[in-house]
Amino acid sequence: MALAHQAAKEHRLMLLGRNEKVLKELLAALPGDHRMSICDVTQLEDCKNAVALAQKELGPIDVLINNAGLGYFDPLDQGKLEDWHHMVDVNVKGILSMLHLCLPDLISRQGHIINLGSVASHHVFPDSGVYCATKHAVLAISESIRIELMGKVRVTTISPGAVNTDFINKTHNEDIHAKMKEYFATSMKPETIAKQIMHALNAPKDSVINEILIRPFR
Repeated sequence: MALAHQAAKEHRLMLLGRNEKVLKELLAALPGDHRMSICDVTQLEDCKNAVALAQKELGPIDVLINNAGLGYFDPLDQGKLEDWHHMVDVNVKGILSMLHLCLPDLISRQGHIINLGSVASHHVFPDSGVYCATKHAVLAISESIRIELMGKVRVTTISPGAVNTDFINKTHNEDIHAKMKEYFATSMKPETIAKQIMHALNAPKDSVINEILIRPFR
């Protein structure tokens, strides 16, 4: 939401999400001419419909922001297989679906791809091995875009540390959740990350910021 409020000042947006009520409220609060589409990135048909609607209503896609992501934190020997699969489906396959659908427009427009990575794209932490693996994959995807499509499309990986959102609330493990909840609650604001995304999008045209690594100041 923080990013939508900042980006709406400069771009026409196609808002994607699973919660229709939240999307409608956000759309109504934004200045300018924008659209929304109910979309679960684990469902390819949702992704196809959202991209097609964006192209029909707003024109070719100039910017793709792959923001969908989630994490479940558990010791590796206590992790649930369905949680591991869900993280891969959202954090990796969701990015790949949107990338594949939007890439032709992005190349033709010399557009910009923003992939949301994490400090976990660079480090592996206890109780989060599979989550870290998915975020390592995000960075690898960005690097492949940079190497193979240099001069054709811009790509930036935004890699934050802890941000004060409901991200940690997906974790089932009560001890880990309790330990991490206060840490996240006293960490960076979503607006901080949104400002860094806009900074990358507004970099001078003869340059591209390939990664921004952001940690809480403690």
